[in-house]
Amino acid sequence: MKFYLIVPDKECGLTSEQQKQLAMYGEVVIIQHKGKLALLTELTQDNDEKILALDPTVFDWDLDVAALDHIPNVKAVITQSTSFDWIHPKELASRNIIGCNCPGFSSESVAEYAICMAIEVARRLPVYIKNNWKIDWSVKPMLLKGKTLGVIGMGRIGKAMAAAGKGIGMDVIYWSRKTRHNDYTFTELAELFQKADVLMPALVENDDTKRIISNDLIDTMKPSAVIVGIGRVKALLPEAYILEKVAQNKLGGYALEGEGAKPLHEYQGNVWALPPMAWISQESLTNLIAMWVDNMVAIADNKPKNIVT
Repeated sequence: MKFYLIVPDKECGLTSEQQKQLAMYGEVVIIQHKGKLALLTELTQDNDEKILALDPTVFDWDLDVAALDHIPNVKAVITQSTSFDWIHPKELASRNIIGCNCPGFSSESVAEYAICMAIEVARRLPVYIKNNWKIDWSVKPMLLKGKTLGVIGMGRIGKAMAAAGKGIGMDVIYWSRKTRHNDYTFTELAELFQKADVLMPALVENDDTKRIISNDLIDTMKPSAVIVGIGRVKALLPEAYILEKVAQNKLGGYALEGEGAKPLHEYQGNVWALPPMAWISQESLTNLIAMWVDNMVAIADNKPKNIVT
């Protein structure tokens, strides 16, 4: 068994103890790389059974799965992330390769950051920054305590967002296809959009979820409402339409975080744009590496966990 850790930096974050733990099951090979999997021709020449443990940023969040047809004896592909659409699990399964992710490692970090983003937009910080700190009193900042937080999706991150919102005194409503939570009020999607002062989608990105949030639903929101788009979840939002409505003062504001965010001055109105860092904290990084290694060991033990489909 070989563990191929394909990462952007040779300092891959594993402790010496974690490397020793993996070495008990097989050889650990750390490859510093940026680009397509197909470029790693050394993998095609290795006939040993192998696990590919991948940092998604190496592949720009889109694995060229067809390259696996030329890499022998791949037992599993393990992403160093919660998002797993980028490893194309159905295509992996068609090749009898297990796909695994690291769910929930940064839920608290993301939720805390999302609340921070909501506060900054509700207080109209982006407008003040772009206006040389001059306050425009024609539109008043909004206090979140006592307002309604609408969470879409009640997975680990959605639950953490709901708890954080409740913690600062917000009334929390949510919509989820399957999960129910007694601490918050389940609300049908159309009603949630009408009631929410702050909207936080927390769904996994896939073909089904991409159809959930429409322009028509956005049109039913309060003119003062704030939308928070975290990381890859913002791909589920009609972002161009939201930005247009914020620029026209038909929405209170939009906070976005993740790949593709532009400098603040390139957006019109109350838009807060941040780099992909919501998940980053010392605690979440430690959790991530521990779960990544645990997934590798589980595969080597023939007891796979965190399988994605």
